[in-house]
Amino acid sequence: MWSAYRTFREIRNHPPGIQRTMNQHPTTAHASVCALLPAWQAADFIQATLDSLSAQTYAHFSVIVSVDDCDDGTFELCCAHAETDSRFRVIRQEQRLGYVGNCNALLALADADYALFAFHDDVIAPTYVERLAAALDSDPDAVVSFSDVHLTHTDGREEHWVLSELDGITNPAERGHLMLAGGLKWWVPNRGVFRLEKVRQIGGLKLHGAGEFSTDMPWLFHMSLLGNFVRVPETLCFKYYKPGSLSRSWAFTPHQRFEVLCACLRELWNSGLSSTAKLDIGAPLVHYLDQNRPQSGSPA
Repeated sequence: MWSAYRTFREIRNHPPGIQRTMNQHPTTAHASVCALLPAWQAADFIQATLDSLSAQTYAHFSVIVSVDDCDDGTFELCCAHAETDSRFRVIRQEQRLGYVGNCNALLALADADYALFAFHDDVIAPTYVERLAAALDSDPDAVVSFSDVHLTHTDGREEHWVLSELDGITNPAERGHLMLAGGLKWWVPNRGVFRLEKVRQIGGLKLHGAGEFSTDMPWLFHMSLLGNFVRVPETLCFKYYKPGSLSRSWAFTPHQRFEVLCACLRELWNSGLSSTAKLDIGAPLVHYLDQNRPQSGSPA
């Protein structure tokens, strides 16, 4: 998808709510972690996710579940689980927020040093939060830590997701280039543990010209400009696609991809990088977008 961006960049570089005050770098013994679970129409499968959150070994841990407006019993099931685990707080949205709105509602409610999105079709290992929180503690310049992911498709096919290309990259502009260049599983950190105070600089997930399509891409791209990405080389997250999974409904059209990259350009412009760093990343991105703009009237 973005190989042309990478090629142009290589040519260019080588011609031919009020929250409480949090500790900036808390230790593992004191850092609080909040899991944010956006749920919708998940009564048939969310119990496994809830159970895996209850099984976490990390001491300073809490969970907020936001159930978007639905009528399949998801809210009642989550409330029943919360009765058995006092670390859980369940909220019901009376009006449909959608994926982006529900995630942002959770971000506004979170009050912790670290946070993570716990998606309703994911199951995490008992040591997931413990291992990822420790990774953040060990790198004061890190914005997010994440593990490898094992994916099971609806038809039983399996994949193993690893993002190792950002290991050791401390330059934010270089991380941004890599996130845009293509050829890597950029979405893996979306289920990682992140520094909440720092990530709030992004302003949440945002809709763009293609709606909710891959809204985690601009979110993670902006995150890559804020701090190091730390991979814990263990498989601690297990994702299970369901027939109604949001990403399974997408067509992955050129227009959708174009709009996602335009949204990344917006995040770049709004970031705290220097003007020269923004130009370094933005020039090849603008060139790619200009060369790949969809024809007028292209369907979303």
